[in-house]
Amino acid sequence: MTGPESSRTGSLTELTESECLELMGTTKVGRIAFVNAEGQQLIPVNFIVFDGLIYFRTVYTGLLAQLGRDHEDVAFGVDHFDDASRSGWNVTARGSARRVEDRATINKVLGSPNLQSWAGGVRSIVIEVRPKSFAGRRVFDSSVSAPTQ
Repeated sequence: MTGPESSRTGSLTELTESECLELMGTTKVGRIAFVNAEGQQLIPVNFIVFDGLIYFRTVYTGLLAQLGRDHEDVAFGVDHFDDASRSGWNVTARGSARRVEDRATINKVLGSPNLQSWAGGVRSIVIEVRPKSFAGRRVFDSSVSAPTQ
C-alpha cells in the first residue's frame, strides 16, 4: 500500500528515565490521572519536579485533595508538540500520590516561582506524586526538520 503515510521518514524513540525527568522539568502543566468513586479522572495541574518527585497544589475541598489520602495508583503525564516540525514528545510517570505534611517540603514547593496556579485562589494543600516508573517517547518527521527539544 502506498500513499502519503508510506512516504514519511519519521522516527520514534523511547526515552530513558533521566530523559523523562529532564523533559518534565521543561514544562509547567501536566495531567494527573486517577480513579475515584465517580470513575476515571484526568485533571490538568501546574506542577514542579524536585528530586525526581512531582508536586502540585490544590484547595482543601477540591477534587484533587482526595489524592492526599494516599492514593496508590496514579499516572501523571506531560507532552510537547510542534506542528511546524511535526515533532514532539510525551512522558508518563506511574506511581502513588499523597499529601505532603513535612513543613520544609511544603515551604519549598509553595515558594517555588515556577509553581503559580493558573486557576487562582489559595491552594495550600501540596500533593506529591512518587513515580515508580517512567515511560516516554520522542517523535519527529525527519523530512520536515530535526526536533528542537
